[in-house]
Amino acid sequence: MNPANQNPIGSLSGPALLLQGAKLLWHSKVRWLILSPLLINILLFSSLTLAAGQWLGGWLEELISQVPEWLHWLIWVIWLLFAGLALVIYALSFTIFANLIGSPFYGVVAERILIIERGEGYSPSNTSLLQIAWQSFVRQLQLLGYFIPRTIAVALVTLIISFMPLINLLAPVIAGAWAAWSLSIQYLDYGAEADQVPFQQLLALGASKRWQGMGFGFTVLMASAIPLLNLLALPAAVIGGTLLWCRDYGVKT
Repeated sequence: MNPANQNPIGSLSGPALLLQGAKLLWHSKVRWLILSPLLINILLFSSLTLAAGQWLGGWLEELISQVPEWLHWLIWVIWLLFAGLALVIYALSFTIFANLIGSPFYGVVAERILIIERGEGYSPSNTSLLQIAWQSFVRQLQLLGYFIPRTIAVALVTLIISFMPLINLLAPVIAGAWAAWSLSIQYLDYGAEADQVPFQQLLALGASKRWQGMGFGFTVLMASAIPLLNLLALPAAVIGGTLLWCRDYGVKT
């Protein structure tokens, strides 16, 4: 590992990693690879944010209108509960689609970041840029195969308990924990793929340092839920996750 690039705050800090990722967005080795998916994500962000705002507003209005008058004092609790769930769903949905679109670029970004972090003498692979891009896209499909059925299961559980008094307070916690885990694996995977680590091995490594990875994942979740900020948060998370992989999970050089 290149000592000059080590994180003085410590890689346990999710916000520190995301900030380091944001600073490296403008590095000459990756800058041009960030711009193309960023422009596509602007279109995705505009469409998804507009649709989410209209859906949430209408759905909450309909839900609150059905609350009995004697329970009106609970309306603010209901609003906060479902707004929290909606933010988690919005952030996770935006991240999934944006990463699928950007995966051909982000795979190359991860390899460039590994070179920056480990030193110019390190070469993660001998494959061409087009091969790396295609492999990254295929790997994203593999991740979706892991995430989608489990996300549906978590969504059903949170939906069911949302209608149970008191227990429903756990719904955003469960959804947030799953989203943090998903995002930690999502962004660690770019470095793992560059190191040619199989996906199942990545899951085992992620589980061995679950809270460390989820701390980073939760930071990404919060940043992804903030409109406009999320446009830069995702590529910054690709870099931050690659740094985390390199420093605490991957091959040490």
